[in-house]
Amino acid sequence: MNHVFVIDASVAVKWLVYEEFTDRAQALLRDSRQILRPLLGPPLLASEVVNAIYKKLRIEQSITDDEADQALTEFFSWPAVQLYAPPGLYQRAFSFARTNNLPRAYDSQYVALAEMLQAEFWTDDRNLIRAIQGVAPWVRWIGDYPLGDTIS
Repeated sequence: MNHVFVIDASVAVKWLVYEEFTDRAQALLRDSRQILRPLLGPPLLASEVVNAIYKKLRIEQSITDDEADQALTEFFSWPAVQLYAPPGLYQRAFSFARTNNLPRAYDSQYVALAEMLQAEFWTDDRNLIRAIQGVAPWVRWIGDYPLGDTIS
């Protein structure tokens, strides 16, 4: 389980806008580059990042128009995260959501992608973590990511 990391929008947004655990998300990004562990997410990731930035702008009013524009420009100009949908991803995600009685099937795309790639999945979605506790040991909370030396 050490050739790639899977991340979701809750982690990617922390690279763009300061939030709790931004330091941990930045450490994950730094480490992925240093140890050549690519960051992957399902195609859904891009839509979720856009929505999260929009929510911060319009609902939370925690960023300005200029900050929102800059965050999206930065996200879409980076090669930081590769979007990837291997054959069978959506069926596997649906099955995982159904089997584990998840409230939303789209969250399971991240879990299924990580499972298919035998990778760690890093998230700040605590509701998802609680919902699959004990079922998906490859799912990790970003608050637990080490800040110290690079991991291997």
